[in-house]
Amino acid sequence: MAPIPIVFDTDPGVDDALALMLALASPELDVMGVCTVNGNVSLDICTRNALGLLQLLERNDVPVYRGADQPLVREPVYATEVHGKEGMGAAVLPVSHVAAKENAAAFLVEQLTQRPEEVTVIAVGPLTNLALAEKIMPGVLAKAKRVVAMGGAVVAPGNASATAEFNFYADPHAAQDVIRSGAKLTLVPLDATQQVGLAEAVIREKIVPLDTPMAKFVVDAVANVLAYGEQLGRDTVVYLHDPLAVGVAIAPSMFDCLQFSLDVETVGDLTMGQLVSDRRQAPVGGRLGHTVNCVMGVQADRFLNLFLERTLNLQAE
Repeated sequence: MAPIPIVFDTDPGVDDALALMLALASPELDVMGVCTVNGNVSLDICTRNALGLLQLLERNDVPVYRGADQPLVREPVYATEVHGKEGMGAAVLPVSHVAAKENAAAFLVEQLTQRPEEVTVIAVGPLTNLALAEKIMPGVLAKAKRVVAMGGAVVAPGNASATAEFNFYADPHAAQDVIRSGAKLTLVPLDATQQVGLAEAVIREKIVPLDTPMAKFVVDAVANVLAYGEQLGRDTVVYLHDPLAVGVAIAPSMFDCLQFSLDVETVGDLTMGQLVSDRRQAPVGGRLGHTVNCVMGVQADRFLNLFLERTLNLQAE
């Protein structure tokens, strides 16, 4: 079977980097381009990280497109306390001598219109680029074979606020636009992503001894995430939020999906960015929101083994 052509939209970010590593190591996917977006860190840093990661992975054949440098409406917010000031924890990426191209939204429109029903968009950052593509050409996201987006929290609490996951909190208006776009959307919310974690013990006992450039990158990259979790008194684990979105595209049998009627709150000091699920008992069409497939369960051990094998050549025991 021919690999699935994908556009990878990202704001690298530690788990974004892990997700791109998995995508590029998966023969099921053909990464046609990486689009960067303001999110975990500024657009300039995100773009530099994407280029540097491709240099590290020896995949400079994959073009990088600069996207939105700010959210649609709200002021930018960042997650440097989690990912570090440069977005990659303690890791230092090589300098790429490849220049990024411009206008990620136009690239999305081009790919989706030239290859309707063929291209899958995997979005693991704020959805600003996708929303801008929809503004350029209304209905263009519906031309994708599928849009897989990491974002939101259906039942789980938020991680950027009491109610909101970071990607939706960072650009709630874009998230709302994408959910309302009519795209064949599969959402990968915190409810699923917090089921798969890379534990500190696994990093120390299995990844550190590998002593390869990629293993060193992973160890250094996740250091800030682990330290932040420890500072907050949480379990020292790196949740594989963004890699799960890639997993949905390459190994769908590992995931359990449910349909919900969803929308996104764009105002409110306590609720901006909240993914609102109308779970009332009601006749068909009687609920508020838009019907979206949401990943709510994952075969965690299988996925973690797949991730480690493909990204680090670490065989499951």
